[in-house]
Amino acid sequence: MQTHRWSLTRFINRIALSILALLSLTFPAAIASWAQKTQPGSRVATERRPLDPLTPAEQALAERIARGDGRVKEILGEAGVRLVSATPVLIKTESPEKFDVALRQVEVVLFQPQREVGARVIVNLRQNAVVEVSRLASDQVRFTDDDLSDAFQLAMKDPEVLRVLGTEAQTFRPQTGPPTTTAAAPANTVAGLPVRSSDPNDPCSKHRCLWLMFRRGNDYLSQPSVTVDLTDKRVYVEKPVTDRKADH
Repeated sequence: MQTHRWSLTRFINRIALSILALLSLTFPAAIASWAQKTQPGSRVATERRPLDPLTPAEQALAERIARGDGRVKEILGEAGVRLVSATPVLIKTESPEKFDVALRQVEVVLFQPQREVGARVIVNLRQNAVVEVSRLASDQVRFTDDDLSDAFQLAMKDPEVLRVLGTEAQTFRPQTGPPTTTAAAPANTVAGLPVRSSDPNDPCSKHRCLWLMFRRGNDYLSQPSVTVDLTDKRVYVEKPVTDRKADH
């Protein structure tokens, strides 16, 4: 009887040890699997959905692939090409109502200001390849901070602009980047508004033009009223009504 009890006890102990051994193998594996799924650097956590905002690395990669494409070089050349935008996009499949949500594709828009021509490039990030290239006319390319900076530099060389601004002329800076949220009054800045004329005799009916708005602190100045033709690199300063009457 005692032998039977000892054998039964030993059998139970062996089962218990087997269970513990099994847990010692499976529990750490389960923990490791859970940690891998929740860890920020894991594949699951970093899986990019089609329309997720681009990371700096993704944007740099998309731009590099777009610039390196032979069709893009043929349209824009290689020197002086500017990045206008890089945006994740969904591309329609053969069915007009369906999109391929498995693809991570980016629309890259590039612009060559001297040639006044742009290119729209669809880049597949997973394949590191260009899917599509199309030529853009200058009026199909939106203005950027680079355009504002160019217009500002041209305006600040104009004698009439400098005369109107007076001693504060050198304190103005182009308002580039996102707007600030600080409570303090902003410094003297210059913003730009795209201009497209309906008058066929106006150069701005065909050229890329920006109307510059000068702001001192929180107040916009009525003068100078400046339009910059970025295509011809010309500055037009509109005279106040009183000055026009004096001319007559």
